[in-house]
Amino acid sequence: MAIFTGVALDLFSDGVMIGTASLINPSLGLLLALGQVPADIPEGFAAIATLKRAKVKRSQRILLSLAFGIPILLGASIGYFVLRDAPEIITLSVLALTGGILTSVVIEEMISEAHERETSRTDPIFLTVGASLFALISVYLGS
Repeated sequence: MAIFTGVALDLFSDGVMIGTASLINPSLGLLLALGQVPADIPEGFAAIATLKRAKVKRSQRILLSLAFGIPILLGASIGYFVLRDAPEIITLSVLALTGGILTSVVIEEMISEAHERETSRTDPIFLTVGASLFALISVYLGS
């Protein structure tokens, strides 16, 4: 259950960020939501594989997979409805804090993992393509 809790906390924070960003600009909220989908798919596969390795029953794994939608929807609802009437400085602060925490966790994870194995020549290309795709979507949505 620790793996589910960890993933659920990550999804909840993603939801808060999406809900808060939607207050600032609905296009920004949509952009963040679209960006989270491909980012969270590998995390979901890894969580399910870990649960399978821990011999969790298939029916429980399916229920847990379906339950992953709850934290992100709850976080987005809280981010939107709680901060709806808050001053803009509070909304921007919550967005910056959430984004900063997620960024620092990702950077720390990437740096430690990058030193565990030899990197491929294609890794920088995929990183550049991913950043470029995010920038193109951002420009297209007008954020």
